[in-house]
Amino acid sequence: MTGLPWSVRDVLARRPAVRLNQVGYAPGRPMRATLVSPEVAPVPFTVVRDDGSVVRDGRSEPWPVRPEPTSGLPVHVLDLGDLPEGAYRVLAASSLSHPFRVDRTVLADLRDDALRFFTVMRSGSEIAVPGYARPAGHPDTSVPAWTGPAAQALYPGWHDDGSYDVSGGWYDAGDYGKYVTSGAIAVWQLLATLDLLPDRADLRAECRWQLDWLLRMQVPPGRPLAGLAFHRVHGTTWSPVPGWPHLDPTDRVLHRPSTTAALHLAAAAAAGARHFRSVDRAYALRLEVAARSAYDAARRHPDLLPPDDHARHGGGPYDDDTIGDDFCWAATELWLATGDDAYEVDVLRSPEHSTDPFDDAGFDFHAVAAPARLDLALHGAGFADHDRVVGSLRAGADRLLDLQARQPWGQPYAPAAGWEWGSNGRILNNLVVLGVAHLVTGDPLYRAAVATGLDYVLGRNALGQSYVTGYGTDHSHHQRTRQFGHDLDPTMPPPPAGALAGGANSVPVADFPYDPRLVGLAPQLCYLDEPTSEVTNDVCIRWNAPLVWVAAFLTG
Repeated sequence: MTGLPWSVRDVLARRPAVRLNQVGYAPGRPMRATLVSPEVAPVPFTVVRDDGSVVRDGRSEPWPVRPEPTSGLPVHVLDLGDLPEGAYRVLAASSLSHPFRVDRTVLADLRDDALRFFTVMRSGSEIAVPGYARPAGHPDTSVPAWTGPAAQALYPGWHDDGSYDVSGGWYDAGDYGKYVTSGAIAVWQLLATLDLLPDRADLRAECRWQLDWLLRMQVPPGRPLAGLAFHRVHGTTWSPVPGWPHLDPTDRVLHRPSTTAALHLAAAAAAGARHFRSVDRAYALRLEVAARSAYDAARRHPDLLPPDDHARHGGGPYDDDTIGDDFCWAATELWLATGDDAYEVDVLRSPEHSTDPFDDAGFDFHAVAAPARLDLALHGAGFADHDRVVGSLRAGADRLLDLQARQPWGQPYAPAAGWEWGSNGRILNNLVVLGVAHLVTGDPLYRAAVATGLDYVLGRNALGQSYVTGYGTDHSHHQRTRQFGHDLDPTMPPPPAGALAGGANSVPVADFPYDPRLVGLAPQLCYLDEPTSEVTNDVCIRWNAPLVWVAAFLTG
C-alpha cells in the first residue's frame, strides 16, 4: 500500500505548489491554475514545454481572502492563456507543476474509461474486461422478500412470502447492494449522455442493462404492493471487505417497496422509453407501461417512505422523507415520453414545479426536482410554461457562474454548511446544470464554466489530487471497495481507470466512521486516499454517471 497511511500535512508538503488539471485542457477553453503561496504580491510564472522552452510568462492574481476558506490556504490564480496543442508544465515560486497536455481530445479516454466502470460494476454477469475478469456475482434470480423479526420491526405490517428475479443491474458502490433510487438517477444520466453520443452502442447497452434490472424490481401484479418497486436488494449483513462478489457469503433479501423507489423507476423507465423508441419500439413500450404503472401505484400508496435503519442490516438505507420532488420528476419524464395531458397537469400542480430546484449544494438521489427541470428545459418545448422553465434554468446556472467566480479553485460548489459525502458527484451535477444551460441557450459562458469546474476534479484543488483513477500524476487509487480490494488483498485488482472517488467530506455522517484526522480541517482537505475511508473514498455509480456526461459534453 504505497503512500499509506495518508497524511494531509505530508501531502500538502510534497505536492507541487501549482495545482492544475493534471490531465489537460482543450484548445479554446479556459486554462487556469492555482498557486499555493504566502506571497501577498503577484508572483511571476512561466509556462514551459517539455524541452524547457518558454511559451508564456505572466504574473499571478493574489486571491484577496487569506486564507481561502474552502482550503485554508493562501492562494493565487494563474491564467495560462490560450496555449496551442502540446505538452507543458508551469513554473512559479520555484515550484514546477505536474505535466499536462493541451489537446482537443484530452478527455476522450477518460470519458470511455468512466463509462467502462459500469461494465465492471455489473451484477450477475461474468466480467471479461482485461485485468478485471471474474465469474458472475450474485445471480439474484430468486431473492426472497425480507421476513423475520428485524424486517417486521423496520417495516411494520408488511409481509411478502414471495421470491423474485431481480437479476442484473449495477452494484451501487463499494458494497454489493443494488438500490433503485441511486440506480435510477445513474441510468437517467447515462440516458442523457445518449443525447450527446447517440451512436455509442456500448453506452446504450449499459443503459439497457440497468433498465432491465429496474423493470425486475417492480412488484408484479397479484403480489403485495403491486406496481411499486422494491427499494433495495443486498445481504442481511454487510459483506466482507475486501471480497469477490461471487464469493459473498451473505443472504440477500429484498426490502419493502417504497413510493420513492416506484417514482424513480417511473422517471428512469419513462426516460428510457423516450431514448429507445427510435431503435426498439417494443422495448420502449415495455418501459412506458412499467413507468405508467409505477406512477399509478405511487399515487395509490403516496406515503410509503423508506425508513432510516442506520445501516444496521447490510446496506445503506437511502432514506428520503419528502416525496413531492419525486412525483414531479416522474410526472415530468412521463409527459416527455408520452405527451399525455394528465402528466402535464400533474407537473403544473406540483409545488416543486413552481419553486427553484437548483440548490448550490448540488442535486442527488434525494433531491430530484433539478433533473425534472433540466429535462423539461431541454426537451419540453411544447410544455405550457416552457419559457419560465428555461428562465429558471438560466437563473440557476447564473448563480453557479457567480459562485464559481468566487472560488480560486474553479469549482461551482462551496456550501457554507460543509462539504458532504460524495462532494465530487455534487460538483459534477452542478456542471451538468451548467452544461444543459449551454445546450438550451447556446451561451458559451456556460460551456467554459463546465471545463473550468472539471479542472477541480482532475487536480486543481487544495490537495493537488486528481480524483479519477488512472488520470493525472497524483490520482486516487486506494478507494474503499470490496471487489477492487488490492490494497487489502494483493490477489484482487485495484480500482479501475475511470473510477471517481467520492471526495472531500467535512460533515461527519451518522452510522458511518469518520476519521479523527479530518476533524477541524478546511473542507477541501477532508479526504483520505485510503481503502478504509468510506465517507471520502468510496466509489458510486451515481458519481461516475455525471463524470461520463461531463466528459462527453466537453469531448463529444
